[in-house]
Amino acid sequence: MVQDLEQIKNQTVLVVGDMMVDKYILGTVNRISPEAPVPVLHQREVQRKLGGAGNVIVNVVSLGARVRAVGRVGNDEEGAFFSRNLSDLHVDTRYIFIEGSTITKTRVSASNQQFIRIDEETVTAPSKSVTERISAELDAILGGVTVVVLSDYAKGFLTEELTQRIIVAAKERGIIVLVDPKGKHVGKYRGATAITPNGKEFMDMTGLAELPGEAKIEEVGLRLCTQADLDYVIFTRSEKGISVIDRADAKKTDYPALKKEVVDVTGAGDTVVATIALMLGAGFPMSECITMANQAASIVISRFGASQTTVEEIKEALGMQVQTGHDQQEILARIAQQKRRGKKVVFTNGCFDLVHAGHISSFRQARSFGDILVVGVNSDESVRRLKGETRPIVSLPHRIALLTALKCVDYVIPFEEDTPQDLIEQVRPDVLVKGKDWEGKRIAGDEFVQAYGGSVRFVELEQGLSTTELIERIKKTIK
Repeated sequence: MVQDLEQIKNQTVLVVGDMMVDKYILGTVNRISPEAPVPVLHQREVQRKLGGAGNVIVNVVSLGARVRAVGRVGNDEEGAFFSRNLSDLHVDTRYIFIEGSTITKTRVSASNQQFIRIDEETVTAPSKSVTERISAELDAILGGVTVVVLSDYAKGFLTEELTQRIIVAAKERGIIVLVDPKGKHVGKYRGATAITPNGKEFMDMTGLAELPGEAKIEEVGLRLCTQADLDYVIFTRSEKGISVIDRADAKKTDYPALKKEVVDVTGAGDTVVATIALMLGAGFPMSECITMANQAASIVISRFGASQTTVEEIKEALGMQVQTGHDQQEILARIAQQKRRGKKVVFTNGCFDLVHAGHISSFRQARSFGDILVVGVNSDESVRRLKGETRPIVSLPHRIALLTALKCVDYVIPFEEDTPQDLIEQVRPDVLVKGKDWEGKRIAGDEFVQAYGGSVRFVELEQGLSTTELIERIKKTIK
């Protein structure tokens, strides 16, 4: 799936909502004011970033996709900044209207600690002329779009009338609609593919005074899906991760958050929405969408201020996740999802103590037998039992780091046992691959794979290349 992530760069996302500017006044605090018991900030720097729906746009662009924007800014300095930045990001801005004043949120911070926020905003609906133009030009607005994101901050732009017109028009064209909602009136978003409420928004929409137990959350969430004709409620739960309530399956599935040091959660919800939207638009199953969104969120919350991530950073983070042996069940779930999508899974295994050209040749041959190559790799303890106390030379995290860097390898999974039998039974590959030196011998997992219709294939080995031979050559060189 790591390679498949590149597909999200082919999406064109329509982002509609409340456009804002996030302003940061940064400095240091060394004393308390003699006029009042408040800190005195020695201002060092002022930064501006796109906020609100603008931050969703920046997240989508950062992930490599194209954006068409619908919203409004003021005829003022902040509005000019906003429009200029959208142009720099190559965003289609034909439907950014100039009305009123630009919503601005100013955060005052010292030493990465925010101690006050100042909001400048006037909550009004868009003018009749703006609403009528959007309605009249929905064919052009939705042309070429693969997914719609409605980013509602309850600042007035997304009225119920406008929201419904966009949702209905998108559904008629078979376009996915993802909504970041606000307020108590879920009917405003009727017919959307999914909404992504946080804890407060979930309680507002369901009338709950506090969050109940998990069974009740599932029950209320399913009721919400039926009430508003939604396919999913994607409940974002901060440190608890994300819960997906699936109307079709009538169940809730929980995805724990990844453990990460939290520096600033500003804009993390926009990162989640952007990632899920792009993954859904590219045809990924919901489980993979949420996995990627959790990974993206874990990256941005480790940075100060509203931040974004890239496909390359997510790939690297996924590689590190595998290297440390975490979340093996999630990796197996991803492989199962790929099989359900008709992908042919190939499995091979080994110690791979010193990765060399012979291994690369074997991997390429193995990959040619199917669509996805899964590599099982012996743990350090397993290698020691098989090869002796002086092995492995390269520890497991570094061996996996090398393997995950290979384009022909899709997934790497470590195993503790002496053979990969148990791992093979969990992966259930379509093809089990070994080197030709194993022909005619007993192979772990061969009977299991063949019992359900899978096959065992053998690959040619590069002569004169083996880890043992390389080690012997190194020893001779040292002598």
